[in-house]
Amino acid sequence: MPPTLPRPRARNSSGPVARAALAALLLGACRKPPPPVAPGPPIPAEADVVVGSMHDECGALLGAFDTWKRCPNLDETGRANLDAWRDHAKLSFDAGEKTRPEPKADHAMALACRRGLVSVGAAIERCGNGKAPREE
Repeated sequence: MPPTLPRPRARNSSGPVARAALAALLLGACRKPPPPVAPGPPIPAEADVVVGSMHDECGALLGAFDTWKRCPNLDETGRANLDAWRDHAKLSFDAGEKTRPEPKADHAMALACRRGLVSVGAAIERCGNGKAPREE
């Protein structure tokens, strides 16, 4: 059996390139992180809307539901859904009035009814412009 001697190491040309890449990687890892991004300008608060009492605003919302129901382009399913929404809203408003809410709570409920009134107004306008697109 012939003696086994260690083989001479093969010269690899990628050795210096690999060492340079490793050095660049290590130097890149040692640098400081970038500074944090400065905050943007503050978002202004919603302007305080002048609303009436909860009774007035929610009554107007119920009236808007009735107006929407008379839209000629509303189908029977839409009318049935609208009846359910109106009944639920009426029950909720009646329950809210029975509790005699404090002024801040009354204002919050009136504001919610006003927002609903704006939304229903947009739906009435859309309904007046033709039938709703078909969902498939």
